[in-house]
Amino acid sequence: MSRLLREGAKLIGQGITGFEGSRALPRMLEFGTQIVAGVTPGKGGLVLEGVPIFNTVSEAINKVGEVDGSVIFAPPLRTLDAVKEALEAGINFLLVGAEKVPTKDEAIMYQLAKEHHASIIGPSSVGLINPRRKLRIGFLAVAKTERAYQEGEVAVISKSGSMTSEIALHLKNNNLGVSWALGIGGDIIPGTDFSDFLLELENDPQSKASVIFGELGGTFEERVAKLVKEGRISKPVVAFIVGDFTTKLPKEVQFGHAGAIIEGTRGLPENKRKILREAGVKVADDLDQIAALVKESIKE
Repeated sequence: MSRLLREGAKLIGQGITGFEGSRALPRMLEFGTQIVAGVTPGKGGLVLEGVPIFNTVSEAINKVGEVDGSVIFAPPLRTLDAVKEALEAGINFLLVGAEKVPTKDEAIMYQLAKEHHASIIGPSSVGLINPRRKLRIGFLAVAKTERAYQEGEVAVISKSGSMTSEIALHLKNNNLGVSWALGIGGDIIPGTDFSDFLLELENDPQSKASVIFGELGGTFEERVAKLVKEGRISKPVVAFIVGDFTTKLPKEVQFGHAGAIIEGTRGLPENKRKILREAGVKVADDLDQIAALVKESIKE
């Protein structure tokens, strides 16, 4: 199942009548995203921002027809149930925004997605944007999306929600724009990691290069390096990895996302940079270098 939604994709919003969902809904609609139905148990029959609300996903699909995906605003302890319901209804693209989803639930969601040949972005995803396709899903971006997100040819994939917008703004200020921008979240078991999305972008004619924003912990950047070395990721990738200051904190201090775990040298930012550079990935030492490295990569 592709993670690259088509232009005009029809989506439902699970839990869209809650605080976060109702806050995100008008911004998604304003951008041109087609949210054709909402689902909240016990709220069927309501209409929110012109969007009809149903009690179940199956009921919504029976009424509005097939949909391309679901954006899930359910709270963390209800997220697994929401994911199961969507998958069982035949929805194969899910974006999950909830933070603090139990790791056990994440593992179950990951396995279920594989069994259903589905794609999950998140948990802890701030959202996804594609300006050309009029897609804005989740919470991503400021109130006026165009302030940071200009249509272009660079994909931005970030573990940090706020840095997704920061990098997009930096690109815009340097006469570059974004094809796709998404927050993959920083949990231990993400439904989609850097490599998953970069592999999809190999077949996306709009995307000429990508920027990944990584942090300490995990080995997802190392997987990118391996796939670049193997030639499976052939489009230019620029990486920006942060978190060095955490190595100076006392060991008992916890920092960052659930996935910010270091084992020996594995997961250290400096180690990630070294492995990426050895694979041929351009690595920025600070934010202001990113655009220049992207332009350099595209010229090559």
